[in-house]
Amino acid sequence: MTEDRQGEESAIRPPREAERWVKTLVMLWGMALLMPVPPLLLSFCCTLLQGWNGDTWSQITAVLITVGLGCGGTMFLGGARALSLKPSKPLRLPPLWALVGGFVLSLAIGLGLWQLRGIGTALYPWFLILAAATPPIAAVAWAMNDHPGRLTRRRAGVAFTAGATVAVPLAVLLELLVPYTLIWLLLDLGEPVLQMLEQLVQMLAGGNVAHVITSPGFLLVLLELAIVAPLAEEFARPLVVLPLLKGLGSQREAFLLGALAGAGFAGLENIAYALFAVRYWGGVLTLRALSAAVHPLGAGLTALGWYALVNRRAGAARQWLSNYGLAVGQHALWNGGQALWMALAGAMFFGPQPQETDVLGISIAAGMLALLALEGVILLVSLRMLTRRFEPERATESLTGKVDPDRAIALWAVVCLAALLPAGLVLLRGLWSR
Repeated sequence: MTEDRQGEESAIRPPREAERWVKTLVMLWGMALLMPVPPLLLSFCCTLLQGWNGDTWSQITAVLITVGLGCGGTMFLGGARALSLKPSKPLRLPPLWALVGGFVLSLAIGLGLWQLRGIGTALYPWFLILAAATPPIAAVAWAMNDHPGRLTRRRAGVAFTAGATVAVPLAVLLELLVPYTLIWLLLDLGEPVLQMLEQLVQMLAGGNVAHVITSPGFLLVLLELAIVAPLAEEFARPLVVLPLLKGLGSQREAFLLGALAGAGFAGLENIAYALFAVRYWGGVLTLRALSAAVHPLGAGLTALGWYALVNRRAGAARQWLSNYGLAVGQHALWNGGQALWMALAGAMFFGPQPQETDVLGISIAAGMLALLALEGVILLVSLRMLTRRFEPERATESLTGKVDPDRAIALWAVVCLAALLPAGLVLLRGLWSR
């Protein structure tokens, strides 16, 4: 009974103030992000005066200015106000309809400006940034459902910006530099790996689907996307909110704080993918919007495990491991299924077959979009259901044995697996029929 009473109190207690060193670190990191902004602004203005050429560096400059001002300003002001003990207002995200409409509008305006010359190409990166950041925020707003609990704008802003500016470099370090340093320097396998990737491209151009799926190059790409990337990213994203989880008010707030960090990570990752795609950035952002729930859901789950650990709850280690495993699993399934489908589509599109080639009577492009849309909707619904399990009244029920939150988590995992099963059958039957 004592444990149940403590659990009920923990579900409603107000969050404690963050440690002073955390506030100072947030302010200093915000200052570091703001420092490059003046020279970048000067460079951007000089480029405009000399005649905008629309090259990649100019577009990256616009993105860096936005990240520096937006993320750096948020963290600097948040840390400074926290050190001054100024209260923060409750978190209020824009309504879902406004976020979805904002995504569509910014994407349409950005694509229109991108078609123009001169000043149009100078303005479109700002709309690209809006279109990239809106979907993951919309996923969190959908999960929150206008019930943020005791989360404040300050904590939410720090979680989102830290997810973008701290978790992204950390994840890149873990998933790219560490494995490839091992391959290139320690194992001296750099040349064989490059040869495998080159053979993969040749197989795609030749349309040999069966050989593509079984080639060492594809298996290496699949290993990176479906294993290395999920392991690294699901570990790195929630780390940025770890100092804020100590003494937080409830599990729901911990989950939402982790989800906001995941949304910030997704926003900056979307921008990077869009810039890398160059002329296809609109299509890339549309595809990425379908996966809006992947990063918030995974980061929220792992944040729940960290919340149990830092608050020294019973069975915390087991909870962290199971939540981390679920986060990695849903991310791996999404990445792996997408990689398989895109390999098949690539072999069809770039091979000798005509572009209207289909699998089981379904166009490759239409089938891929439909599959991703279905999986994205299922993940969004799972995100919403999981968040509702941690509402104060439902948290009290779970302590009395009426509702089992672990059962709900297992449910969304099974649903994700069921959503990917038809994709696997389509791929296999498509390969067998050749």
